[in-house]
Amino acid sequence: MGHHSASVCTAFGLLLTVCGLANGAPKAVVGKVTGVTLYRGEALVTRAVAFPADKGSQEVVVSDLPQHIVEGSLFTEAGEGVEVRAVRLRQRAVGEEPREEVRKLDLQMQELADKLQLNQKNQELSAKKAAYLDGLEGFVAPTAKVELSSGVLDAEALEKITVFSFAERQKIAAEQIALLKEQRTLAEQTSLLQNKKSELTSGTQRIVNEAILFVETQAAGAVSVRLNYLVSHCGWSPTYTFRAANDRKNVAVEFNALVQQMTGENWDNVTLTLSTASPALSAAGPGLAPFYVSLSRPTPDTQDKPASLAGTYREIKQRQQSAQEAAQKGLNFQDTIGFNWDVNAAANDEQTLELTNSKDVLASIRREAGDDSGLSISYLLEGSVSLASRSDQQMVRIMKNALPCGFYHVATPVLASYVYREAELKNTSNDDLLAGPVAVYLDGRFVGRSDIPTVARGESFVVGFGADPQLRAKRELIDKKESVQGGNRELSFKYRVAVENYKKEAVAVRLFDRLPYADKGGDVRVTLAELKLPLSTDPAYLRSERSKGLLRWDIDVAAEAIAEKANVLEYSLTVDFDRNFQLSAAGVQRADQQKEFEEMQRGRLKK
Repeated sequence: MGHHSASVCTAFGLLLTVCGLANGAPKAVVGKVTGVTLYRGEALVTRAVAFPADKGSQEVVVSDLPQHIVEGSLFTEAGEGVEVRAVRLRQRAVGEEPREEVRKLDLQMQELADKLQLNQKNQELSAKKAAYLDGLEGFVAPTAKVELSSGVLDAEALEKITVFSFAERQKIAAEQIALLKEQRTLAEQTSLLQNKKSELTSGTQRIVNEAILFVETQAAGAVSVRLNYLVSHCGWSPTYTFRAANDRKNVAVEFNALVQQMTGENWDNVTLTLSTASPALSAAGPGLAPFYVSLSRPTPDTQDKPASLAGTYREIKQRQQSAQEAAQKGLNFQDTIGFNWDVNAAANDEQTLELTNSKDVLASIRREAGDDSGLSISYLLEGSVSLASRSDQQMVRIMKNALPCGFYHVATPVLASYVYREAELKNTSNDDLLAGPVAVYLDGRFVGRSDIPTVARGESFVVGFGADPQLRAKRELIDKKESVQGGNRELSFKYRVAVENYKKEAVAVRLFDRLPYADKGGDVRVTLAELKLPLSTDPAYLRSERSKGLLRWDIDVAAEAIAEKANVLEYSLTVDFDRNFQLSAAGVQRADQQKEFEEMQRGRLKK
């Protein structure tokens, strides 16, 4: 069936070609790029093609297509009064006429070639002179020997011949050295000219891409067609600039896109859409395969460990997305079936996690994986945009908006004496914000770089604005006692935490500290004494941090609270454990602890 259909299409294409040739030479047009949907690694380009048509069948050649066009991605949308019967991509080699610079180089190289040939002849003549002198010496020496033995040697004539021979040899030696130097110089000049010519002619032979359209028109006149195709060597990534206003009530957010555009064609005054999706050429969705299961013995090492399962879950989602993208490329039926099976295989692995792990574990690993790869967002930029095809990145603005915020300070004296500024922002714009890097400015000054997670419309998130040099925090152990009661050892600690404020106004500070935490509560018991200042009631803190032994107080530090006027907080705790053991930091599961910490930090960035 497939072979028969291919034969029919081929015969139909040949028939259209003959009809087009019968109506005259193919029409050659260029068209204009009017719209671009830019994905993360490709772009869908729409080119408007207008041309005067005759009635009936004809062939139209759309030239000047980009170098990095994706083969098999061409499709058309016909205007009124015209029908596109077929479209295909053609590649052919073209040459350029020699430029004036090349002709001049050819003349110079010819002159050098003539000089090299003359140099070679002169070297051969010099060698003949030396050979002649060798022959002369071979004749004179035996003759002089015979005359000397006979007593008739003409000493004066022999002297003249000898002087002449040595003088000529000296001239020949100097001449040969000069000729060799000239040969090297001419060879270097020739090589230099050849390199220059190679640079000038390196692009004279190139491959051009053309779209061949076989069209059928109802009547003669001007018609238009939209030609669409995918191109590679392009993409975009989000970047942000956050500027805090002086009143600290709003943060100006500039959402920009860094665009890479090396497709081989310029996009001049086009309608540009930025998308996080993948280009889909296939109209069919993936088919669902049965999910077969069987019984096996449980493997405790792979159960109920969110930190170790998160990487597995992330890998599954990546495989699933890659297979989905490949299946949507509009390939043949057999390839599409293969990629759809890969999608089902990844889904099987995800459902297996659902069978073998609890609901809480699944929720934890999905939060930790933080997978936004399947998120599909598009941004239609206002007005027209121009992007040249070049190697360096170009920036276009997606959105600029002022987001309401609430500023506060964060002090963690167990880690550092610095107190940092943070702001909780709410995305009140009409766009979702993608995860990306942020350049942060405060009071017109650059304070550092950060990054934000993907933030939906209406969602709140946290951005850091650097350390505040006018606040300091300090933590100290002011008392420690140890006692033994029965089989247990008890350690008592008392800490003092102080925050100083050198500003002339009061500031709100979120003060953090921590208790020793043991996930096996029966082995180590930690008790926090009653606090004079209660802990924070923030729901996010109580949900994810309080249960892990982290302490947070929301305090207001008065203006110019320095030295003895500093805001001071004291608290006590006791630790009980078996007297036969000693207390130390747990390190056997450090990797799992780090994964847990990363999940908590991501949770702090989104409210």
